[in-house]
Amino acid sequence: MIFLVSKVYLIVRRMNTRYKKTKGDEWENLVAQYYQNQWYLLIERKYTIKWWELDLIFQKNNILTFVEVKVVNHIDDLQDYVTPKKLWHVKHTIAYYLFNHPTDKEYILDVVFVRDNSIVDVYKNVTNS
Repeated sequence: MIFLVSKVYLIVRRMNTRYKKTKGDEWENLVAQYYQNQWYLLIERKYTIKWWELDLIFQKNNILTFVEVKVVNHIDDLQDYVTPKKLWHVKHTIAYYLFNHPTDKEYILDVVFVRDNSIVDVYKNVTNS
């Protein structure tokens, strides 16, 4: 009985992970299209180191823009979706990216909030706030 429950749990977990990945790809595609419509050049998607990831990296006017895509359930208090710990991880992943891709370009971090397949809000340049 325990074996059956464990097996069912693993199957459900795998399906849930696959669903999240598929939905995450859809939301990132939505945000990528939003930036590309504003003449940003997509440099990279899903830059990953160990357990950390930069969702999207763009360039426009000699500025690199790192984009974190956050799915929100409620529209209230969007800043609650970006914790100091999450920002720390993103900033360190950016530092690692810049170390491995030396450049003299400036960079910024934007956070884009998505809900129900639409962009709710865009926080621009949160690295300097």
